[in-house]
Amino acid sequence: MTSRKLLAAGLATIVLVAACGGATATPTTAPTTAPTTAPTTAPSSQAPSQAASEAPSEAPSTAASQAPSPLAPDPSEAVIPNVESGATINFWTFYLSPTFDQYIKDTIARFEATYPGVTVNWEDHQATFKDDLNNAFNAGSAPDVINLSVSEGWVSEYAGKGLLLPLDDKVPAAVKDTYFPGLWKEQLVDGVNYQFPWYQGLNVDFLNKALFDAAKVDPASFPKTIDGLPTLCATFAKAGNLCTVRLTMSDLLAQMVYEGNVKVISDDGKKFTFDSPEGVAWLQMYVDMVKAGSVDQTVLTTTDDRVGLNAFIAGGSPFYATGPNLARQIKDQNATLYGNLGMVPAPLGKSNVSGKGLMSISVKKDTKYPNAAIALAQYFTNPRAMVEFSKQVAIYPSSPSAYDDPFFSSASTAIEDSARPLAKGIVATYADIVPTIPSKADVNEIVRKAIESALFGDSPVPAQQALTNAVNEANKLIK
Repeated sequence: MTSRKLLAAGLATIVLVAACGGATATPTTAPTTAPTTAPTTAPSSQAPSQAASEAPSEAPSTAASQAPSPLAPDPSEAVIPNVESGATINFWTFYLSPTFDQYIKDTIARFEATYPGVTVNWEDHQATFKDDLNNAFNAGSAPDVINLSVSEGWVSEYAGKGLLLPLDDKVPAAVKDTYFPGLWKEQLVDGVNYQFPWYQGLNVDFLNKALFDAAKVDPASFPKTIDGLPTLCATFAKAGNLCTVRLTMSDLLAQMVYEGNVKVISDDGKKFTFDSPEGVAWLQMYVDMVKAGSVDQTVLTTTDDRVGLNAFIAGGSPFYATGPNLARQIKDQNATLYGNLGMVPAPLGKSNVSGKGLMSISVKKDTKYPNAAIALAQYFTNPRAMVEFSKQVAIYPSSPSAYDDPFFSSASTAIEDSARPLAKGIVATYADIVPTIPSKADVNEIVRKAIESALFGDSPVPAQQALTNAVNEANKLIK
């Protein structure tokens, strides 16, 4: 359906307004005591969505809860064998300081107690993260353990350059099995995994229950799959309200994959195939909603997620796909709507996958201490550490067993926390199923023009013709 969500590319970017702004350009080495000042707002970052990534980031509020007392070391967390005694591991994170300094330092201290003899040096890098990392790799001084974005494709980018350590044959099977399979298998390069899945966001829809009542629609009947949206939107249109659904204009082929289960390129990568019956059916769904006058056309193809969010906050839209944390913004701007707000999992497409994961931790290929580095990456992503992180900010673990903690089934009066019981089912559907697209930006522009030619104008182009024209043009870009 629409681009999903204002999920984070770095936790400090979960500032509620998700606005662009300046950020510290130099690395932050973990201080002795946690700073009390909040980080500057991070630049908006493209984030995972049911279809792709285009929305601004959803990151934890700078008003994140204070860290609880540190967890005690637990010998059962030592699950990686043959960790090198005396190892010193350099660890970089992305946009976590200063808000989460205490959590990171407490986890490192517990890790060092669990694996005696290993020392961890932590740095947080922000706006210049990728430049810093590229320069470090070029200088031969890259960190041993690196927080990389799955949603931005950083894992496959660095793994494809031969810079990351392959993990499948180095991590015990029992450890690999603690993660959701779809998350362990993300960002594969030649079928090999190079990342430990870390924190996740959620794909949800906010519901304006007052409009549901007015249209005599039961919120509990909200579609579980996107093919139920046209009928629902037609019902709301009769009641005078347009649906604010949005195409992910920066990655339309990914949206086809997730929503329409469309095979967008041949297995050998030599020709595009998105003008298939599945591709045409996917586009026709949106064409039909435009013809029916049931969707807000201003929102449908905007590149700015805020357009649709603001329309929803204004009270005229029955539902909107976003991230749970944005409920706080609704509370600030429209308390009446907040009082009538519902939240449900975002509808699945025909792929039965709601999107790809968010963040991961990888190990550099030539680390001097591979077992110690693997142990640190695994430690931050293990169920115990992830539950502790989730209690401080609205992110969600990558391991099914983490959701056994009562925290995820606990009742909350805050709408933004009502997604907790939904989280396991949503995260379980995440997988990276979009193939590599050559000349991606150029191909996306071709597809964008084709889709808009089918949606709008006095004489819209038939969906089949529009996509076939796009395939023919895009094929010229394949070398």
